[in-house]
Amino acid sequence: MTADLVITAAIGLGWLALALLQPRLHPRQRARAFWALVGVGIPLLGWLTLTGGPIAGVTGLALGIAMLLRAPRRRDVKRPAPPLD
Repeated sequence: MTADLVITAAIGLGWLALALLQPRLHPRQRARAFWALVGVGIPLLGWLTLTGGPIAGVTGLALGIAMLLRAPRRRDVKRPAPPLD
């Protein structure tokens, strides 16, 4: 692995960490964060493709789409069980 690929992968993992934190934001801020991640991710994807080849680029694209478009998990509130009759 070359140094360029290692640097690109490290920046990509940083982008991934930020994408994982996006659902925790307030809904108004979530839209801004989405577009900021897209704006940063497109050049990063090009750099990844340049240094790692087309397979790395397609893998990065699939991972990025999965992270950005996944639905946030709902936190289930634990409710007391109904009384047994």
